[in-house]
Amino acid sequence: MPRPLLILAPVLLALLLGLGAAIQPAAAYQHKDWGKTGAPDRKLREGCHRYNYHYVIDPPSDDWAAETFLIDPTGEKLASGAFDVDADPAKGKSSWTICDASTKPGRFTIKMRVTWQTSLTEIHKGWVKPSHFRLYRKR
Repeated sequence: MPRPLLILAPVLLALLLGLGAAIQPAAAYQHKDWGKTGAPDRKLREGCHRYNYHYVIDPPSDDWAAETFLIDPTGEKLASGAFDVDADPAKGKSSWTICDASTKPGRFTIKMRVTWQTSLTEIHKGWVKPSHFRLYRKR
């Protein structure tokens, strides 16, 4: 093989692999019914307190894991949670600790990413439709 092709081959291979990773099925980014999250609207209390939320995880496989992310009204990520089929129920409650000194009242978003495995080599990820709740300033 000519020397320029030997040098160019790894670069082309890296580009193709990168494109392959970037071009995932549209389903990986769509909001599907692989689960849901939710939390009630509440008052943002003085100090640091736990605020409950609930989740349901329902992927197309019995081998799953999930991550939850709490986003504040400004778009900043405040907290996260993790769930695994071996340690957690597919339906349950969890909580975030939120401090009024470090956040503002408003509309919060819960995002959840579900990962499931259909074989040793087939791992899938997808986002669940985000849910929202409000924390109001105590008057």
